Amino acid sequence: MKNYVRSLRHKQPGNNEMKPLNLTFIGSGDAFSSGGRLQSGIFIESQTHGLLLDCGVTLLTGLQRCGLNSNQIDSVAISHLHGDHFGGLPFLLLDAIFVSKRSKPLHIYGPAGTEGRVVEACRVFYPGTLDGPLPFVVEYHLLDVRNESVAESFTLSTFAVSHAQQPGAYALRVKMAGRTIAYSGDTSWNNSLIELSKGSDLFICECCNYDQPSTGHLDYLTLKQHLAELSAERIILTHTGPMIDKQRHSIELEIARDGLQLQL
Repeated sequence: MKNYVRSLRHKQPGNNEMKPLNLTFIGSGDAFSSGGRLQSGIFIESQTHGLLLDCGVTLLTGLQRCGLNSNQIDSVAISHLHGDHFGGLPFLLLDAIFVSKRSKPLHIYGPAGTEGRVVEACRVFYPGTLDGPLPFVVEYHLLDVRNESVAESFTLSTFAVSHAQQPGAYALRVKMAGRTIAYSGDTSWNNSLIELSKGSDLFICECCNYDQPSTGHLDYLTLKQHLAELSAERIILTHTGPMIDKQRHSIELEIARDGLQLQL
């Protein structure tokens, strides 16, 4: 399989060299766990902060497989409120209370309604268990295309995308430790992806299908038609379905797998 990687900037060693930024695909599959892949979750870790992009139901399984601990996650950013992207949060909170014994704050960034949906899911899954004060602070932050979310260790920008008439569906752009990572979330093709990818070190792009456009999802052939418009240095496909598995031999872009680790 060929890899589509633009000419990378070679950083010369020296006193001002940026510290490594580690990225792990906790889960790279779609809502149906096609090919046995876990649901969406991308963990980005600098020397000072751990940020999780999306939190599928299979998060805890993926963390253990990758040798990661939930306490390494300081913040979670949710692209949209479908279960395979936020449904792992009740399990993350449960683990934080009973297993990892979390004491530090957990920051959750998401579209309007995120806090209510998480609280509701917790009550459905584990009635009473997560009610009342927790032994750590959970802070919710509203994502909004009109404003950046600026934290101590990263900046998070949001771009409106088109996903099955889902309100508050966003692509996310993270600036962290001197790098820029773009993440499409779930979306059909729209021109906001051009600005999203512009100048990024890595563009993580969903690609459910190979040659069948669908409402709210990208297919490879459509994405290929627009590659010249994308200016990321590196592109990796995620959220892949069964047709991508069948056509891997003809796909020139990198395809994520569960447990894939990168250092940027």
